[in-house]
Amino acid sequence: MPVITHTRPSRGSRPMWFGSRLFIRPILKVWPLSPSGMKLLYLVDRAASRGPKPRGVVLEQIELAGRPVELIVPAGPSRRDSDTAVLYLHGGAFITCGLATHRLVAARMSRGTGLPVFSQAYRQLPEAGVGTSVHDAYYAYRELLLERGYRHVVVAGDSAGGFLAAKITEYALRDDLTPPTAYVGFSPLLDLDLAANPDRSSRSDAYLPMSKMAELAPLFDQGPIELNGVRRIAELPANIFPPALFTSAQDEMLEPDIIELVESIDAHGGTAVAHSFAWQIHAFPAISGKHPETLEAIALASQFVTSALQAAKDADLDAEEMHGKTG
Repeated sequence: MPVITHTRPSRGSRPMWFGSRLFIRPILKVWPLSPSGMKLLYLVDRAASRGPKPRGVVLEQIELAGRPVELIVPAGPSRRDSDTAVLYLHGGAFITCGLATHRLVAARMSRGTGLPVFSQAYRQLPEAGVGTSVHDAYYAYRELLLERGYRHVVVAGDSAGGFLAAKITEYALRDDLTPPTAYVGFSPLLDLDLAANPDRSSRSDAYLPMSKMAELAPLFDQGPIELNGVRRIAELPANIFPPALFTSAQDEMLEPDIIELVESIDAHGGTAVAHSFAWQIHAFPAISGKHPETLEAIALASQFVTSALQAAKDADLDAEEMHGKTG
């Protein structure tokens, strides 16, 4: 089954859902998308930076493709010499959040997979549009492969970051570059023009308003770097996707796009699975702390990544053996 539903919410799920509906959604509806209004949202990441650092990992501030990156590795025996890395791209509608807000989810991915995780602070509105965000993410991916020597790179992200991770797959195909080994999307945004789709609705979403997505859409085309390729990820050939895992909140605004893509990949013989969690909020694995569903979703993603990497490495060995026999 490509779509797995989790129908028994934990005790805190409904209060979290209703609290988001009553308080966060009204604020998002009226928040101004003026340059000054968007710049104020940078304070979210600054406030998060004052919180406690995650346990069980080592953090290092570096750069990839000229952008700030936080390298997170599990504590203990170093995994920096691994041939595999995870590139994590944070969400925030291309206008907010950053390294600090998503430090915990990236750290949990590192602990869960045992791999180094590179979490990038790509350029966002009002400084730059989505084309620039995609450029930053893709060139970080290129650097990991071509300059830092990683043989396998997993791309992962939540919400807006999920869109960037999917675009890396498209750009890698365009440039004949090694594709991602696996994809992980926590409530990924898969359609920049979602608000114009008459079959989509935010009526049952805990906090994302459709009206705000409609207001944001024209801003996505801001430069300085143009967005190339598709604006709707489902328009990509389904057979180009690596093994992909998606997580969504049941009935959230983005879930129909997720299910459509998963079913398309599955129908074309690819590996894709979606986990839909009842009474959760958008991108909950990245924002809801020690919530049981958060821990479960990240554990499922880590297991999926581990399995996909093992399959990829087994295929590498088979190819090497075949080459040796024919060489």
